[in-house]
Amino acid sequence: MVDAIVYTSKCGHTYVYAKALSEELNIPFYTIKEAKKKLPKDTNIIYMSWVKENKIMKYDAVLKFHMDCVCAVGILPATEERLGILRDVNQLYAKLFYLPGGIRKRRLNLFQRLALKSIESDLSFKLLDSGLKKEDALALDAILHDLNYTDLKTIKPIIDLYKKKDDYIS
Repeated sequence: MVDAIVYTSKCGHTYVYAKALSEELNIPFYTIKEAKKKLPKDTNIIYMSWVKENKIMKYDAVLKFHMDCVCAVGILPATEERLGILRDVNQLYAKLFYLPGGIRKRRLNLFQRLALKSIESDLSFKLLDSGLKKEDALALDAILHDLNYTDLKTIKPIIDLYKKKDDYIS
């Protein structure tokens, strides 16, 4: 059983998922700062965060909790390869879900905007040089146009997983 959802959100996409999942599973959701004040160590949580350069942000800040599940939110499509990279880079042992997010450049600091500009340049050169894979094209489109790929239907497997666990316990 999971007791809470703990999240961090840069552009608001992860917040939308955390709130919706909280309502569906009837459990509270907290920012990391709130969780550190309110939740005891080893609380069973679902951790939700945004992804930057294959890093699940602030993952190390919630290691005192027991992460039953991690939900990473990013602009690239979910593929088995992406899940493998996230699992390896972040040394994850919990269940991992990848949810589509988006970008809001105005919410990024100067260094994040510069990093994004670099990614945009790399993808643009790929486009001119040899064409882009579909997922790279979607990421470039999101970067150029501040797109939002948030889709609440993508949390259904998470909802099903935890509702199934609750049914089993009852």
